[in-house]
Order: sequence, then C-alpha cells, then structure tokens
Amino acid sequence: MSTDPDGWDDGGGWGDPREPVDRRERDVLRATRRTRGSGTMSPDTPTGPPTDVRRFRIGLVATIGVLAAASAALGFASLAQGPKLVDAAVDVQRVTAVAGSRVVLQLNQRVDRVDGEVHISPDEPASLTVDGDRLVVEFARPLAYDEDVTVTVDGVVGVAQPAPSTISYAFTTADEPIYTLVRRSPSGEPDVIQRSTTTEPEPTEVLDAPRLQSFAHAGDVVVAVAVEDDDTNSLRVAGIGDDVQTVGLPEPGVVRDIGGSTTHPLIAFTFTGRAVPGASEPTYRNALFTLDVSGQNAAPEPVLGADGAPLEVSSWIFVPGTTSLVVRDVDGALFVVDALGLAPPAPLGAHSELRGILPGTTTLVVADPDRGTLIDLATGEGSDNVLPRAELPDEAYPGKVRQLDADGTHVLEVLLTVDDGAGGVAARSLLARVDAAGTAVRYATGDGSRLLDWCVSPNGRLMSVETAAVGSLADGYPHDPSLVDRLTTVVDLADGRVVRVQNGGSSDWCG
Repeated sequence: MSTDPDGWDDGGGWGDPREPVDRRERDVLRATRRTRGSGTMSPDTPTGPPTDVRRFRIGLVATIGVLAAASAALGFASLAQGPKLVDAAVDVQRVTAVAGSRVVLQLNQRVDRVDGEVHISPDEPASLTVDGDRLVVEFARPLAYDEDVTVTVDGVVGVAQPAPSTISYAFTTADEPIYTLVRRSPSGEPDVIQRSTTTEPEPTEVLDAPRLQSFAHAGDVVVAVAVEDDDTNSLRVAGIGDDVQTVGLPEPGVVRDIGGSTTHPLIAFTFTGRAVPGASEPTYRNALFTLDVSGQNAAPEPVLGADGAPLEVSSWIFVPGTTSLVVRDVDGALFVVDALGLAPPAPLGAHSELRGILPGTTTLVVADPDRGTLIDLATGEGSDNVLPRAELPDEAYPGKVRQLDADGTHVLEVLLTVDDGAGGVAARSLLARVDAAGTAVRYATGDGSRLLDWCVSPNGRLMSVETAAVGSLADGYPHDPSLVDRLTTVVDLADGRVVRVQNGGSSDWCG
C-alpha cells in the first residue's frame, strides 16, 4: 500500500485520489482532519477519509515495537549487570528459636557460581547454598531477639555473563516476650501473669486468678495452673478467644513441670491424681500430658508408651522445631515421643540425668556418674561431652549447670562464702559463663538479695534470674511454694548487661 502526501488511501472507498482536487477543497479536507483530532468538528464540516484511525494504528504498532525493543534492551542490560535481588523470605520468629533457620534470596536469573562469601551483620556463623536462581543462607544458631540483621553475599555470578553482583538483604528478628507470675493472693488480691517486650517494656496483665501456681506459654497463648480450694489444680487458658477458659483435668490431682513449645502451639505437663475418700484409686501418676492450644475446646491428652499406657516420667523437654518431646521415665530410660501421637516412642537408652537440649537444636544433653553425653536426635548417635573447667576460688561451690553449645560453653551457678565483716560467714550467689577462654561472672546477688532460680532463654542468648530480698516471707502455696515480692532480672549472657527488670517470678524459660 502507498500513501500520498495528504494521507489518502489509493485503494478506493472514500474517493479516487487521482481525481483533480482544487486548492480550496484540499484546504477544507486538511482542516477537517485537524478538527477531528481536536474533537471540535462541527456538524456542517465536510468529512474526509478516516486517515486518523490508520495513523493511530500505525503509531500504536510503532509504539509497541519501541516499547518491546526497550524492554528487551532493559532485560539485556539487567542480565549484563549481573544478578539482582527480586524477593526474599525469612521467618523472623523461627530464626530466633531454631538453629539451621534460613533466609532465601530470590534473584532475577540463575546463579552460575559464587566467587565471594556470605557475611552476616552483626557477625553470625552461616552457610550458603545455591539453588537455581535462589541463594539460601542458613544460620548455625538461633539469632538474637529484636535485632537488625543484614545478609550480604558478594561475588554472585549469573549464567548470562560473568559480571559479579553483591546481593544484600536486611530484616529485623522477632522480639521475645518476658512473662512473670506475680503472686498477690497472700495480700488478698488475685495473682497475675504479666507480659512485656522490648518495644513495650511496661508490663501488661495477661491473666489473673486467685492462687496461680505456675504457667507456660506457646505463642500468644498462656496456660496457668490454678490452685483450687481443696488444693487440687485446674488450668486457666488465655489467648484463645476473648475470654479466659477453665480447662478441667481427667481427675482431681496436681500438675507439675508445665512448659510450652517454642515453635508449635503445644503445652505439656506432668499430672498425678489424688485419692478422694469414697472414690476409686487415681488413674494417673507422674503421667505426661499435652495440650493443643491451636484452637477452641483444648483438652489435655495423655502421652502413651509403647504398651499403650500413659507414660510415667521423671522429667521431659520439648525438642525445638518439632512436635517431639524427650522423656525420662521413672526407671531412667529415655524416649523420644510425639506430642500428637503420630509416631511410636523411640528409645534412647538409660541415663542418670536429662540435662536439656542445646538451645535451638536437636542435640540432647544427658549425664551419668562417669561421663556426660551429647545425643544427636536426628541420627541417634552419641558423643562424649566434656565441659571446660571453671576457674573458681577455693571457697566457691559449683551447682546447677546449663549448657549453651556443643563446645561445652555453659552457665554455672556458684555459691560463694565470704566474710560478713562481723566475724561470721555470708553466702553470695554468682552466675558465671564458662568456655574454653575462661570464666566470666554474668550476675551476682547483691547485699540483702537471695537467688531463687535462673534459666536460659530459648535462643541461648539471655538469662532470667529470679531473686527475693533476704528475709522475705513464704507465700504459703501448697505446691511450688516461693517467697513474696519476687523480682526477675533478664541478663545478656554475652556481656552481663541487664536487659530488663520485672516484678514476679516463675519464668517459663525454666519450663
């Protein structure tokens, strides 16, 4: 097709361009075309061929072609510049609870190789795996709470061409709430469980009821053990719906050793039935129960042994990142059991003491009179566990131990006897971090203060220390008695810095 200078189509339909057109008619036609484009054509204005439509089509095709070419050029330029980050995925809660948690960096092209390294700020051990167009960074241990983290991978080379790129991504880890139980019943007020965080340091009340014995939390759900008038227990559950629920137990009895999973909506505890006059003998004795708090109508379920009977246990602990628990029965045998009953118990042998699990891992710590052992629950293999020797003065007496890593780094409770200045002897409690480099005190009770309990946070970075004033009165509770006016101090194990101080005690980190 050819087009004359005036844009007329020589294919017919609107007139023959070969017919003579005088100057006046030509001017009118040109004016008409201009008027159509402006949208102000008068009804009396002569009309001409629809060249505007054809011009629009030609322009549209040209524009699309230009855009396509530009897009291709930009795509080529993008590839020529090396890989770029287009998306990232990280569970900011899980990275503080489980070793081996990952951040996945999605790139705009497949990766041929990485000539550089992965860098974490603040400094953290991590490994890097290439998976097609993704960089997978895996953290060797749980990260600190409420911390800004930057992941950088340099020397990333794509398959398109050899230009290397530096990929960087930043995120903030989740905060860890601090829960404490304030027992006010001795003064005639309901007891209260309170919660605070780094962003909201002022404690808020989560649950209140008369005579609360202990508690645990899983996510935002708090389960408290209440003492009834006959000194038996019931459960109070807050965080499922708007109202606090009362959950009954299978028979009258007493709850001990309540604790919560750090990664699943599960609570566990041991339960012993109490004999009631005129009734049959209790069914349960030191039986392990679990409570699924993922929805309404939660009800305790016993954990069954290989014989189908409820397990009688002396101690137990959740395995981080799983629905499994490790239990030690009353005969000293260890088992891995599934809280949901989806797998039969798996035996781990007999050991004298279940000391816990390395924070955020599946490595179990057990002890016997002649040695300590680390058991990898993923493989069932064991290895000798040798702890660095603490540097202590002669008048120091070591006590409770909580291990932090496979190298033997641990927190040690020490009772130190000192001269009281009046010819007598006074006792002082220390909490020290011990590793191959030496022994460093992280907390010491002050004058007039008494250490009641302490435990390590799920990520192994912090420690909660429960104290009371010397001479504080007993609170008179029939189970898990303590002292009035308890105080909880949260300490950073890296440097001994005090992170938070909160009224109350019974931190569920000790569960």
